[in-house]
Amino acid sequence: MLRASRSFSPRRDFQRFLCVALIAGYSLATTACNLLPQSAAAQPSPQPAAHLSLQPSLPGATVGQAYSAALSVSGGHTPYNFAISSGQLPAGLTLDSHTGRISGNPSAIGNFAFTISVTDGSSASATGSYKVLVDLCGSCSVITISPANPSVAPSGKLQFTAMVRNASNSAVIWSASTGSISASGLFTAPANPAPKTVTITAKSAAQTSVQDSTTVTITGAGLAISTASVPVATVRAPYSTSLAASGGQPPYLWSIVSGSLPAGLLLNSSTGTLSGSATQSGAFQFSVRVADTAAHSTQQLFTLDVSASNRTCGPPTYNCSRTDFNIVRIPASVPNVGNLLGANTVVTDPDFGNRVVRITDWNTDPGQQPSNRSYVSASSGSADENLWNVDSTLFIVQSLGDSGYPFTFDPSTMQASRMYVASSPSTGGLKLPSGGMWSRADANMLYVANNASIFRYDFSDRNNPPSPQLVFDFTSSRACLPAGFDVTWQSKGGVSAGDTVFGMAYSSTGDQGTGIYAVAYKVGSGCTILNTQTGQVTGDWGATGPIDIKDRWTIHNAKLSKDGNWLIVAPQGCTSSSCSQGPYFWQIGTTHVSSCGDGKTGGQRCGGHWTEGYSHWMNNNDNGKQVIRPLSQPTAFDELTSTLPPGIRVPLDEHASWNNADPADSLPFFLTYWSPITPFPAAWYNEITGVAPDRSGRVWRFAHSFITAQSQIFSTSYGIGSVSQDGRFFIFSSDWMGTLGSQSESPTCKVGRDCRGDVFVVELN
Repeated sequence: MLRASRSFSPRRDFQRFLCVALIAGYSLATTACNLLPQSAAAQPSPQPAAHLSLQPSLPGATVGQAYSAALSVSGGHTPYNFAISSGQLPAGLTLDSHTGRISGNPSAIGNFAFTISVTDGSSASATGSYKVLVDLCGSCSVITISPANPSVAPSGKLQFTAMVRNASNSAVIWSASTGSISASGLFTAPANPAPKTVTITAKSAAQTSVQDSTTVTITGAGLAISTASVPVATVRAPYSTSLAASGGQPPYLWSIVSGSLPAGLLLNSSTGTLSGSATQSGAFQFSVRVADTAAHSTQQLFTLDVSASNRTCGPPTYNCSRTDFNIVRIPASVPNVGNLLGANTVVTDPDFGNRVVRITDWNTDPGQQPSNRSYVSASSGSADENLWNVDSTLFIVQSLGDSGYPFTFDPSTMQASRMYVASSPSTGGLKLPSGGMWSRADANMLYVANNASIFRYDFSDRNNPPSPQLVFDFTSSRACLPAGFDVTWQSKGGVSAGDTVFGMAYSSTGDQGTGIYAVAYKVGSGCTILNTQTGQVTGDWGATGPIDIKDRWTIHNAKLSKDGNWLIVAPQGCTSSSCSQGPYFWQIGTTHVSSCGDGKTGGQRCGGHWTEGYSHWMNNNDNGKQVIRPLSQPTAFDELTSTLPPGIRVPLDEHASWNNADPADSLPFFLTYWSPITPFPAAWYNEITGVAPDRSGRVWRFAHSFITAQSQIFSTSYGIGSVSQDGRFFIFSSDWMGTLGSQSESPTCKVGRDCRGDVFVVELN
């Protein structure tokens, strides 16, 4: 899995991007989540010979399916010799240097950009820039039956539907192994009351080999409530438990018919889930009624004990959140947070009991172009950005147009407000040129990187908006970036504890993947810079000269350790004869650079998305398995989550945040999981979780992210988010299962095409 982040570029149009997840286990040096236009992302090609040319066009590919395509050459003299001059082929494909044929079996999805050079018999040469899109299915036909694996009473009826993709028509042929099913998909169960299963099949009328099946369980018993008792609750602690029924004809309708629930708890009529936070202790009796669609009903008496325990919720132990491995589906009816409008709507996650608030909506910035009226935690796509101030009373989010929006936040009511609305009514409040990184020492200080400079904004005065004050210009020293440096891409590496060191990465030749400058500013000392193309360290302070490894590379992104001693530089492409697996760890102020491993020893486990604490680096190398290693010795690691929920399978991706790290790196880090697989095969899928870095294997489960995992917006598709510095809140991006309206201001949308995304905050208990 690749660390997929896209840092700020003033030349990028975010509406043209769609980033996809990569199969786990591929190193940062060999794969990249780089979906930029070719003209912006590729290095300038050398001028080709007039009589020799390559035609830059290749077909798409499909994971696991054989691929073969020949490069088209015109002019020149045979024989030809072909080579990859920049970028990487999709994993699993190879280029025949003599024939120019690209072949193999792709093993990872993505949009891969690369440049191929050809040399003819007279030594003339030419280059061509290519992109190959590798997806999971390509143009294959697919049928999906809904509902999946339902149950029904004898003689009961169920309406099935079938979604057909990539077929010449959408007609299907239905069949049932017993009972009957109409041409429209209406199934009537057999009258025999003995429990059994029935297989329902839908075949494409255009291509009968394309089909899907599901299993219907015929319930032999009458309607009954199968839950015998409910677990004990705790005052002011999040509570969630689900009542279950069997028999009858689902779906069921739940209600309280006598007695009452403790104040603060509610029963979901559709799912049978009891959730909320009880406000008083005691023993509460109530009767629950369940009814099915055939008008059958039954009741049961429950007693819920609410304890007055003083157990601590929230950081650092999160005693009130779940740690089980039970599979938790997305509720059939997601919590209502509004449609185009709904900012400051607070709901309780029905399965995890934690409060979630919607932060943005269509009117967050009334002056923003409609195409940019989606909002994300960070437009870079990185979960590492520090979006919260030190006491969780301020945070910053971004629009798709890169603009930054600072908010005030009340931690008790979870209500957020735009800042300085009276001074900027047309945009709904203060609007900054980009996102920022909050101080780790001053609750009112925000740092914003703009071009080759870092500025600070002081929000101490809440009535009058601040003016930017220069912190440092990386072109101000001859030992740093060249004078007149034209920033085309930058990566916000972050600011260290005490605001003493700032880390950045830059390019002047293109977008992400073209940068070669990793820089750090130390307050009172100045700039130090690593040129990853030449391998030279220069600067105003510290050691200078060649680095102590032979690797040379271009930069995907860079992040600063919380102690300010290390800049972790992720490679995009190798420009030397060979490279380590990466990422690279530059000890700031020295010429010492180390790597995670050579990429040849399987036990080094360097792949996957990652995050950093004060002196340690964590990465999720293998489908939920987290490993941790010291930055000073990156080839040595300890496994954190050796025990995984049963049933985990790919694709499964995670993005990590550790802004709450302490100097001992003993506090949990936080993940958002992503997978397009439905129904979920295991726990953790599309959830917000926390992981203990103490090798205990503890994983806390806080909330659904309610992502469809199909959004056209990168951060929204993956539920990218960041934990607050005090560990109390997590801010994240979501399309809330496609319920937030469209980019064109329509209340309805098509998932993956035009559905909006907004920013949400979950309370971590």
